[in-house]
Amino acid sequence: MITNDKILRMNSLYYLSIVLMTLLTIASCVPTTMETTGSSKLRPADAYDEIQKLATKLATSSDPNDAEMLIEKSKVFINRHGKFKHADEVYYVLGITLVQFDRVEEGIAILDELIRYYPVATYFASASLILGLAYDKISMHDEADKVYTKLMNNSKYRDGKYAQTAQKLLQTDLADRRVAFKGWSDSTEAFGSANFVGQVAMDFEVTDLNGQPLSLEKYRGQVVLLDFWATWCPPCLAEMPNVKQTYAKYKNQKFQIIGISWDRGIKPLEDYIEKEGIQWPQYYDNDSRISNMYQVRAIPSTFLIDGNGIIRMTNLRGSALEAGVAQLVQENLGR
Repeated sequence: MITNDKILRMNSLYYLSIVLMTLLTIASCVPTTMETTGSSKLRPADAYDEIQKLATKLATSSDPNDAEMLIEKSKVFINRHGKFKHADEVYYVLGITLVQFDRVEEGIAILDELIRYYPVATYFASASLILGLAYDKISMHDEADKVYTKLMNNSKYRDGKYAQTAQKLLQTDLADRRVAFKGWSDSTEAFGSANFVGQVAMDFEVTDLNGQPLSLEKYRGQVVLLDFWATWCPPCLAEMPNVKQTYAKYKNQKFQIIGISWDRGIKPLEDYIEKEGIQWPQYYDNDSRISNMYQVRAIPSTFLIDGNGIIRMTNLRGSALEAGVAQLVQENLGR
């Protein structure tokens, strides 16, 4: 996450999505060098289900205790059930959890193993992008560039959303990237937005980039994602494909996004919106009017608001974002 003078750590988890293909021949080559941190009497499928539940819980709680439990159980699973068909998926969850909770070098090692041993896995492209972000996080920008470049040149994934995001990150000025990721592991303010959960979302009356009135009241009765971001923010760019995908899926089901931009000028924002075909309203918060209302000190930062105007979830990312929106949309349509 990015502040004006420092970057807070990544505040969300890309948790489990779809079942992966069985890769027993590759799984048999996965080294089991990690020390087992406990014993497990669960069957592999039960242990896998337990990890799924922990990952889902962590996506919204960001609780360090939940993270530690997930890390330990994932390590045990990989050591004991390396040939299980979802071992690569557990590798993925373990790697991104380690990165998220500031054990970046460990996370890099796990993600690197995943990419080397599961080159055709569903998570290959997303794991590659996260690996690059992890290198950026610890100022190893040259290594990050190698990962981004390799993803862009991969014949299977080069036309996908993760490769496109990697290209955008490579095109970001390196000086900006260095500033952006400096101190990213400082988590002192990372979960401040969670204090708003359960409260009525504060309304505002502004004018969007198209000169139209913009307020939360305008969308009362709809599920609203209040999204604080900027075009110069690498994690924001990395998350944008998920935001666009979620919008496309639910925009006709009483769901709206309001973008609150921290850009340094209107033109970069307008150019990016036009290039990416972003359709939801945007407000250029150059005086921090709305950011101060919601005490946002870092981006990307999001508030998911239900049809009654109550903030229900904050800082969802990846699959967790779509799952959260799906839950509130279903509730709202059922009222």
